[in-house]
Amino acid sequence: MSAHWRLAVRGAILTLALALLAGTATGYYLDLVWAGAFLYGVGVGIVSFASIALTVSLLTVRPTALKVLLGAASYVGRLLFAALAILVPAYMELLPALPMVVGFAGVYVIENVVLLLLAPRSVGVGRNKGAERRAEA
Repeated sequence: MSAHWRLAVRGAILTLALALLAGTATGYYLDLVWAGAFLYGVGVGIVSFASIALTVSLLTVRPTALKVLLGAASYVGRLLFAALAILVPAYMELLPALPMVVGFAGVYVIENVVLLLLAPRSVGVGRNKGAERRAEA
């Protein structure tokens, strides 16, 4: 498993754990329907955000014209999936929109924080600084 896939899986697990805590609190203090809508939004967010690893692997690991085209298609597909998965239940009033959007957006906030904290160590950013300094001197 490549570094960005491991990072995506770790971020998804951490996000899911935090979302379950928040969903439990939402269900306890507000309503089970709101908790369900929140967790649905979290699920859509995790699937959408984890698919970024697919796009990254298509665009960075030995990119070819076909992989770049597939990467662009997966990016557009991810956006369409997220929009439809949130907008259709909200429009049809199947689930309350606010907790769905909060759950979806919360995934992106948490995942970005996780990426900022874990990505430099996971992917190896900044490991060759000493070599760069020696080359400049």
